[in-house]
Amino acid sequence: MKPTYKQVTKTRYIEQISQLAEEIFVQHYTKLTPKVARALAEKYQSDILTDDEIHSGTVNYFMIYLGSDPVGYFALDLTPTGAMCLSRLFLLEKARGQGIGRSIVAYAQKLAEGDGRSRLYLRVWAKDLKAEGFCKKCRFRKSETIPMEVLPGVTLDITTWEKLWR
Repeated sequence: MKPTYKQVTKTRYIEQISQLAEEIFVQHYTKLTPKVARALAEKYQSDILTDDEIHSGTVNYFMIYLGSDPVGYFALDLTPTGAMCLSRLFLLEKARGQGIGRSIVAYAQKLAEGDGRSRLYLRVWAKDLKAEGFCKKCRFRKSETIPMEVLPGVTLDITTWEKLWR
């Protein structure tokens, strides 16, 4: 089944993203404790933060559906000059491995190219081997890795992966 995307603007979808984030972060960040994963979801994908990002006009969020089932979400940050950041891309475990992520990267690249941008990038936790493998499959190249304090007392190495076409 081919995924569909719906741009998020309404409160009920913003709340749905926060609920999905909590479930997905626990599934995805298995090298962290579930408590830390939920704290990350609460800090980085709360209703308030997501609503603020959407209404600032700089970040566009999209729900990902397989049929009528929401299976994840992604966000495109439009603020970098000459570039677009795929700032969020999260799928439920049951939706992974079906080419959805690669189709989202292709979609984001097409939007970026159409907007005159020459670079698409994303950031992933350096110890997330699945995410790094995904970046390689999508032909991103590793740019830099920097330590980032994501929660008080919790520092993760974050790697930027980029794709250039001009």
